Amino acid sequence: MTKALGLLQQAREHMLAMKTDKATEYLEKFESLVAAGEVSKEAASECAEVLCSIRMLAEAMRDGLSAAQRQLDEITVLSRNLDTYDRQGQKVDCQVGKGRNQRF
Repeated sequence: MTKALGLLQQAREHMLAMKTDKATEYLEKFESLVAAGEVSKEAASECAEVLCSIRMLAEAMRDGLSAAQRQLDEITVLSRNLDTYDRQGQKVDCQVGKGRNQRF
């Protein structure tokens, strides 16, 4: 196994473990090897396969995060229409989701 292929496989493993910072670190090291011309033509095809796998993982992660964000938005919108009552049976005006921070 070449150094470049090892870096890509480590990046892929970190992506599977949801450690995106470490995965990015290994991908940047791989990029440096490519820029320096240190990836042989023989290793290039194997690296391309692993890169394809990494791309598919990244797309799946993106799609999953988007779906989760849409679900949270929908839950927030729907929960604003819920009527809340106190112990005496009086309707309580309660706003849900106000002031939510957007992290991504």
